[in-house]
Amino acid sequence: MGYKAAVQVLKQADDLKAKVSRKSDWLNDGVAWTDQQKLQTIYHQVLVLDLEYALDKKVEQDLWNIGFKNHISCLQELARDKKNPHRSDCQALLTWALESASGFYLTLLQELCNTFDIDLPFRRRGNVYGQTNQCIEQVDLPQTSSCLYICQYCLVHLGDIARYRNQRKQAESFYKQAILVSPTSGHPYNQLALLEASQGNKLSTVFYYIRGIAVKNPFPASATNLLSTLSSAIDKDCPTEKIQTKMTVNEFIQLFLCTHGYFHSVIELKQAELAVKSLNSIMTALVATQSFTKDMLIKITIINLYALKHVGSNPNKIDDLTKDERKVRGAYSRTYWWITMCFF
Repeated sequence: MGYKAAVQVLKQADDLKAKVSRKSDWLNDGVAWTDQQKLQTIYHQVLVLDLEYALDKKVEQDLWNIGFKNHISCLQELARDKKNPHRSDCQALLTWALESASGFYLTLLQELCNTFDIDLPFRRRGNVYGQTNQCIEQVDLPQTSSCLYICQYCLVHLGDIARYRNQRKQAESFYKQAILVSPTSGHPYNQLALLEASQGNKLSTVFYYIRGIAVKNPFPASATNLLSTLSSAIDKDCPTEKIQTKMTVNEFIQLFLCTHGYFHSVIELKQAELAVKSLNSIMTALVATQSFTKDMLIKITIINLYALKHVGSNPNKIDDLTKDERKVRGAYSRTYWWITMCFF
């Protein structure tokens, strides 16, 4: 019964989807908002009626992209435009749209958990406390993996909405709750990286992009984002000319990421070799004086371990290296094992 109802309800979305996808005047077009809300309601109903069918039709993706993300992005652009005479109105409308989106996903998450008797670390099912749900017997429960996926998807986008609202702590909380729900998914790690990038913390940004890659189900954009971040860390204007023996923690992190940028892109390996020697010369002193926080040391270690695997696991790049470059690659691997061991 749920499947047939879901199919019929989803058919109603076809015309609305085309209308909502068209560019609209969000400030003055009331019909556009009405269509938007109708589409959101339809997708909500389909997800609750038959989750497996909804996921097969990628309803959750259309819900976010067409139902929310497109018009939120449009309003963000209008609100940022200093030449826009209606900028304040756009900002007010954006604030309302984000509040509405947050409420929608919180409600959807709650209803999904109730309907499919989903037990989450931060939201236990009723029977844990002796309650019974009579409605469950009338519903064909979806696979556990599907339930966890949709809950994580809701949490990730609740985090995105909080990030758009500049609620950093709230966004971080939602992303980390999403990780608790499904630790093998790279999506929330990628979003944490975006959150750190917005704060200018490049070490944490690289760390979370790597976490988004090094899981059972990597997030596709994380690899591209990692490459972009490491490439931007390369200091092309001030190349290393000699081994440095003194530097601050911030300077160390900057050189550390620059070095990883060289190796990740397999470029300027002579510069990379010199940079590694500089890092080696100062690493022990910084660790001995407890200049690094524990969090920084953990992230440096994870980045090193990932780099060792990354550099050594791409046969296409290895074949392209010259004899000298292969020597540098070998030195890189040996040296970074030594740096990692310094932490212990």
